[in-house]
Amino acid sequence: MRQRICIIGYSPIHRDARILRQIEYLSPDYDLTVIAHGEPVAAFPDVTWRFVPRANRFENLLTLVFLAAARLLPFLYETWYWQKRRNRLALRYAIESRPNAIHANDWSALPAAVEAARQTEAKVVLDLHEYAPRQSSDWWWVLLFAPAIWYLLRKYAPQVDASMTVCSPIAEAYRRDFGLDPIVVMNAPRFTAVDGERHATDGACIRLIHHGAAARQRGLEVMIDAVALAGVRFRLDFMLVPTDRAYLEELKQRARRLAPDRVHFLDPVPPTAINRTLATYDISLTVIQPRNFNYLVALPNKFFDAVVAGLAVVIGPSPALAELGGTNGFGVVAPSFEAQDIAATLNRLTVEQIEEMRQRARKAAETLNADREMTKVAALYTRLLNQQDR
Repeated sequence: MRQRICIIGYSPIHRDARILRQIEYLSPDYDLTVIAHGEPVAAFPDVTWRFVPRANRFENLLTLVFLAAARLLPFLYETWYWQKRRNRLALRYAIESRPNAIHANDWSALPAAVEAARQTEAKVVLDLHEYAPRQSSDWWWVLLFAPAIWYLLRKYAPQVDASMTVCSPIAEAYRRDFGLDPIVVMNAPRFTAVDGERHATDGACIRLIHHGAAARQRGLEVMIDAVALAGVRFRLDFMLVPTDRAYLEELKQRARRLAPDRVHFLDPVPPTAINRTLATYDISLTVIQPRNFNYLVALPNKFFDAVVAGLAVVIGPSPALAELGGTNGFGVVAPSFEAQDIAATLNRLTVEQIEEMRQRARKAAETLNADREMTKVAALYTRLLNQQDR
């Protein structure tokens, strides 16, 4: 009889690449129940899907009330968590799945996972997609949400059986602040042959792409400014999930004003189509403004997507990105995050350099891929669940 894993992740499941990889690599060996937002993913018909609602306006208002009051009465953080319908439903669905292990994606799933494990004797694996207590630098977030995250992690992290995160600096932060010992599982996609990867770079029209979320904190406008300052041979396409529609419209207006006909916006594609789409480009422009700790140390999905698709990568001086890109020879690092330095870095590139970096990206993808990274997850579950059987 196959063992059972319950995966909890409060994100729209169809576009959460990390959770989709968990499902892809664990489903051949385990019976999976997935608790998330959204709808079933057709590629995984054997998974049991359980969906929980997003917060409505009333719940959002209650959140502000609870978090403000909890500044004086910290026990209210616990009350706030459990008054949310999605957490109560997730707890119920997790218990009903009769799991041998529960995979909690991020701090928000942790209390529900720990309580379900207490009632079912399951193991708990915590997957930390970023350093949650420093997720934002906005004053209102630091004032209200950061203390809640600290409180819940300090209470529930000691009850975790194993943990993982996306890069070494974040692993070290969790080790220092919460006594966790996460393994590092990078956000790399599966290594596949991609149509279009061998197209020749056209020196008269060098195609750049940036894909991800339209999130104001990321400072995407700087890349528009950089392309406007760079030579006319550079064209930039954004492929953004409209998480902030007002910000996305601001970006479009800025592009029309500063770089007409040189910066365009495309509709996002599903995770399964990203590599095929990226492979038609020459360079991934992966400049993440370091406006919080996570952005400074990030190794995001988009970076590995570009590598597997065979793109050269232009990055800012983000330490982890610069190390991987520089060591493997597929990246060039701008001296700062400022538009003029990014533009100057682009302008110095020759077609021959871009072609060489693209070749090195495909070579690096032979090791920087999901088959390598997810082997760590499979080994972790084998160890945990074998211990449970003893």
